[in-house]
Amino acid sequence: MRKTLSLLFTLISFIAVSQERTICPDVTGSVNHPLLEKYKNSCIVAYNETKFNSVTFPISKITSNNGSPKELTEEGKVTSIIYGIENSQRATVLEVQRNYEQALKNADFEIIHSAFGRKNISGSYKIQTVYPMFGEQRVITEYEYIKPKSYFRFSLSSQAKNVDSDDAFFVAKGKRDGNIYTLALFIHYNRTSWEGLSDNIFVQAIIVEKEDMETGQVSAASIEEKIKNEGKEVFHNILFDFGSDNLTQESYAIIETLSEYLKANTNQKYYIVGHTDNVGSLAKNQVLSEKRAKAVASALTNKYGISTSQISSHGVGQLSPLAINNTEEGRALNRRVEIVLK
Repeated sequence: MRKTLSLLFTLISFIAVSQERTICPDVTGSVNHPLLEKYKNSCIVAYNETKFNSVTFPISKITSNNGSPKELTEEGKVTSIIYGIENSQRATVLEVQRNYEQALKNADFEIIHSAFGRKNISGSYKIQTVYPMFGEQRVITEYEYIKPKSYFRFSLSSQAKNVDSDDAFFVAKGKRDGNIYTLALFIHYNRTSWEGLSDNIFVQAIIVEKEDMETGQVSAASIEEKIKNEGKEVFHNILFDFGSDNLTQESYAIIETLSEYLKANTNQKYYIVGHTDNVGSLAKNQVLSEKRAKAVASALTNKYGISTSQISSHGVGQLSPLAINNTEEGRALNRRVEIVLK
């Protein structure tokens, strides 16, 4: 009788584990993202959401352990999802990639980088090693929802049997419902012999969402009103690439609006002031804030025709915060550019 009970317990345990190792249904706690429709015969096997974080996307071939020569760093709400496709219809990685790309293009998203085949993605390097957010087992294990951790963390792992066409990667960017989205999909054909993983395709989506700071929210009149009442205007939507003074493309719309205000007030002079959070040393942040202020001033003079005698650029680093620096939200508020009346 004892032996029978033992065998029964083993059988029940085996069935429970086998059920956990199936791709469907979605892992408990996960939510499908409104930007992405599920591919046919797919379910969510891992899910994670962070209120505020930074993601660096490679947007050209990875050529060294230091990464890609071209990168795009975005900050905001980050959603990470791994979809498993039960590949009974024998879809190819390229088919999945092109379907997702076309769906995003139909939604007016721009594909800013696309690579099919590991040789074109990363050559002799693994994307998981260079950019751990994309498929690295240790990172996936830390997802809030995953079924089960000891198993599906291997969904994006490379096997000795994998061939070049088993991988694809692309990055897209677009706007919807007042937000800007940057997302990447890493698609991998899993050739392990493990049940639930074997010969199935896994798609990791990493999506960064941030508020769309359009010129409609900032006008020459609103800048004038702020300077009249407070002596300055604060711009959280003049943005830079991570750790650099390279202006993001969307920042130029705000700078153009600022130039309209300056052209209407040529009899007044102003400081363009850069601010940082407290990440990094005081000395480096001081230099970075000065460079960022100078980049804005240069755009105003070189691109929009503002006189160099009307503005001057300065940086104060982390010395004048608007919020506490021990939260991501606070640090985001402290990274800013201001125009200050002399």
